[in-house]
Amino acid sequence: MSDGKPSARAVSGEAAPREALPPQAEEVLGGTPVLLPPPGPIQIQTGLRLLEVLCPPGQEKDVGAWVLRRNLPVHLAEDRLVPDLAGWRRERWKEPEAGEGVTLAPDWACEVLSDETESWDRGHKMLAYGLGRVGHVWLVHPGMRTLEVYLFEGFSWSLLDVWEEQGPVKAAPFEALAWDLSALWAG
Repeated sequence: MSDGKPSARAVSGEAAPREALPPQAEEVLGGTPVLLPPPGPIQIQTGLRLLEVLCPPGQEKDVGAWVLRRNLPVHLAEDRLVPDLAGWRRERWKEPEAGEGVTLAPDWACEVLSDETESWDRGHKMLAYGLGRVGHVWLVHPGMRTLEVYLFEGFSWSLLDVWEEQGPVKAAPFEALAWDLSALWAG
């Protein structure tokens, strides 16, 4: 049964080169392109606010020992994932050549959830991040006003903490940075 909302779905057929994919097929899992609905205004604003919290204006997407990027495709084995936000420890980061994708797994990834993408982000994408050895994942849910912080250890994800609504946050791997969760919902 369909509720009329778009959702993530695999495109049938063989894996296709990027130029042959529909514009909304930014992600590929196991060599199969996946169609995802575009982020809504709330998800875009929340991601931008989080980037501003982690990297105030004037720091050019770099925060201390970290390099942060927004919506940068990351190639992990046969998968191409597009985290809403991703971060690499500066000593590991290498800027890709023009036209090349990033093949280095991020140390941190963040997904801003929507009703249409939540099951994809929590399921397939978290699994792919784990297989790719991404160290930490944050799931931000604007509708529920929550932040969930996960750590990949061994072969599974551990939920480290959950913040709700407002209040001080010191979340791994950015524990040195204290900020208020309400900054994500302002406006």
